[in-house]
Amino acid sequence: MFGKKAQEISKEEILNLIAPGTVIEGNLNVESEGINRIDGRLVGNVKGKGSLIIGEKGSVKGDVQVAHVIVYGTVEGNIVAKTLEIKATGKVTGNLQVEELTIERGALFNGECRMNRATSSELSPEQSP
Repeated sequence: MFGKKAQEISKEEILNLIAPGTVIEGNLNVESEGINRIDGRLVGNVKGKGSLIIGEKGSVKGDVQVAHVIVYGTVEGNIVAKTLEIKATGKVTGNLQVEELTIERGALFNGECRMNRATSSELSPEQSP
């Protein structure tokens, strides 16, 4: 997705980090096209142009609309993205609207999935299945 494995991404490449033990209530709007990582808990929606990594202990309770998403942790909400990877430790409960989807063995996904060739910038949460 990023041209290298998520574990190989250096801390310098991550623009925003919600650290373990941090709880944020509210929406997160990210204007930059960089990499954002959630290792804490976010209760609210995420919207942006860049990429989002949800760490193994990270969670999002809300909708996610970004270009690229990697889920090691938990998402409870709809996801609209160009690419989505749900890793073996990941759990997603909600509907998906993506161009490319990868689900590793052991990952959990409960919801509906719509795959198309439209870019995520053309999609809105209201268009989610």
